[in-house]
Amino acid sequence: MTALVLAPAVADALDRASRARHVVVAGPSGVGKTALLSTLDKRVVDNAESLSEAAVAALVADVAAGADLAVAHRPTRNPRLPVLLAALAPSVVRVRLGPWGRDQVGDFLRERTGRQPAARAPHALHQRTGGVPAFLEAALSKDPVGALAPALDELGADVRTLLLAVALGAPLDLDLLAEALRTTPDAAQAVVDAARAASVIGADGGVPPIVAHAVRVLTPVDERVELARTLLRSQQDRKQSIRALATSLLDLPGAVADQAGALVAAAQETLRDDPVLAVRFLTAAVDLGGSAVELAPLVAEAHALSGDLDAALRTADLAVGSGDARVRDAGTVVAAMVLAQRGELARGAEVLSTATDSRAVDLAAIAHVATGEWRRAAELLDGTPASPTLAAGLTRRMARGLLTSVDSAPTTALSTLVSAASVADSLGAPHLLPDSPTALAAHVCLHLAELPLATTLLGGAAVDGVFGVRHQVLLAYTSVLGGDLATAARRLAPVKALRGLEPRDALLASAVDLGLARRRSDPRALEDGWETAYHALLVQPVDLFTLLPLGELVAAAARLGRAHQVAGHLDLAWDLLERSGHPPAWSVMLRWWAVHADLITGDTRAARHHVEALARHRAQTPSGRVLADAAECWLAVSTGAVDPDAVDRTATALHGHGLHWDAARLAGQAAIRTTDRATISRLLELARRLGPVSPEHESETGVLSDREQEVAALVLEGLTYREIGDRLFISGKTVEHHVTRMRQKLGCQSRRELLLTLGELLG
Repeated sequence: MTALVLAPAVADALDRASRARHVVVAGPSGVGKTALLSTLDKRVVDNAESLSEAAVAALVADVAAGADLAVAHRPTRNPRLPVLLAALAPSVVRVRLGPWGRDQVGDFLRERTGRQPAARAPHALHQRTGGVPAFLEAALSKDPVGALAPALDELGADVRTLLLAVALGAPLDLDLLAEALRTTPDAAQAVVDAARAASVIGADGGVPPIVAHAVRVLTPVDERVELARTLLRSQQDRKQSIRALATSLLDLPGAVADQAGALVAAAQETLRDDPVLAVRFLTAAVDLGGSAVELAPLVAEAHALSGDLDAALRTADLAVGSGDARVRDAGTVVAAMVLAQRGELARGAEVLSTATDSRAVDLAAIAHVATGEWRRAAELLDGTPASPTLAAGLTRRMARGLLTSVDSAPTTALSTLVSAASVADSLGAPHLLPDSPTALAAHVCLHLAELPLATTLLGGAAVDGVFGVRHQVLLAYTSVLGGDLATAARRLAPVKALRGLEPRDALLASAVDLGLARRRSDPRALEDGWETAYHALLVQPVDLFTLLPLGELVAAAARLGRAHQVAGHLDLAWDLLERSGHPPAWSVMLRWWAVHADLITGDTRAARHHVEALARHRAQTPSGRVLADAAECWLAVSTGAVDPDAVDRTATALHGHGLHWDAARLAGQAAIRTTDRATISRLLELARRLGPVSPEHESETGVLSDREQEVAALVLEGLTYREIGDRLFISGKTVEHHVTRMRQKLGCQSRRELLLTLGELLG
């Protein structure tokens, strides 16, 4: 017998019932009515809904004679039951039972096992059984199907057919169920009511999984196949969803014969929200004789939406070789979309040369802008009307936004791309796109040092799906640029654990890793991460979306003495920007990193060239003005011309633009380029005030005392311990003590490592 586990309200009613003359317990089968009745010291009448007219009359007479009754019944339309209930009414306590909640399931498990269940066990068991006590008992038995079989047999053929239909994926639709039961909708409603009264259909219209499984196992396969095919035909005729029914067909041997068309329709229905299932449908359709070539564009799109870009390209290639222009164009667009996602934009544009529909034009325009052929992109967009559909029009909006970022105001471009990201969100289910509109908008934000906007965009974007990794990496890089290294590392960690990243994502992730190592002053991590980053750079063609990670690699290469390894890619980048007209939205940040790289290697002449180029962008964007001023100040500081007021003003502006680490680094570098003690103290204090405030930064830079930072600055100038002591009016031995302490705090194993670390730490 099922343990008696009552909710507080039911327990209170039961307490009152023990003192009442009459008790009525209502509820579907299997919820514990019989167990509850057994606790009452009264004459018990169970299953009162099945009483005959004569039996009801006898009970009414007994009540009139003073008999106390405890009556239990299931929900029913039996017209005789109200007569009995009315006779009990003057002195009755009513108790309504139903399926248990998760807490009651947990209590049941504790009582049955004598121990505390695992944390998720009550939830899992509740989901499996619907909380029905009788099904809980079956679930804990050695043979759940065998335990349920007798009760299912008692339900009758019509209820079992109904359960099987719902278990196969049919909705609780009376017209559909009437056809399956070969009866009328009114009669089907009576069957549904009987199923609800038996607890085998819940309040949500679903069959508890344990019951659905038992019904499937106990029904012969040929009966399941026949019913599934009947339901599928009916749903198709009614133009209703066939997804669940088609899924059931896939698992039934022989059920999909001559159902290729239905499987293709099911694939089209599921393509957006479950592309993996769509691939299963389409694969089965091809196995049944569907044309592999004609279905190739749809199969390729399903693979692409599921993230399997290799399979998408292989399948799209079948369509590209088709003699049918419609199939060929569709396959070409999918292939180009996938190539764009992988970062092979130029190759994608080549593939699109024979396609004619508007999506192909929009995609080609994006590729042309990204590879420096923006005038060609403008001609394509101006000469082809946009698709009227919202989803296809999204690609046109992305293309227009990118084009505007090159040939017009960056803020206008950013507005268009942010709008495209909003449209993509409103569409809900994913669509096949060359890139994420959110990622494109974030790229422009980061190039313009609009870090708060980038964080907002990326923070609200999905971190799963095809572009989830890209969003996550860009969000990590936003934290790197802002100097929040702890957050950046946390955001990058799950990406680093993945394997098989697409080339564009792999390059950006490795650049974020190098950016972290460089800002942490960790030469070992910088060395360890270089080969991965360099390999990622070699396999990724240079385009506008490569410029951010390339800038990080250029600065890291300068620090490692490997500038020659990135020189060729940097030349390609300058050529790309030259062909694009040096758009400020894409040029400023790379120039900024180039200034840093040249100053690291001591090439002030090359640095001056980039400073002058930045000056030409001063009036075009807010970040252009801030970075141009900062580059000029940095160049002056590197030559020893330290104007503390200018440094203060420029570093504060950098900080105000969100570039906290760069602000602190400029102040720190200025501090080591001057000999005036008051100026050194002022600039070191400025560096501390403007630096990132994350706990990680505190642990890396805040560990050095004011005196240690003064000593560090002079060590970097190349002074001996005695010379430093003379400068600071302390002994050489004390200086040596400070240096030893700094090595311990920063975890440096050699003097070279200490100098590299202090150089990064103080600029």
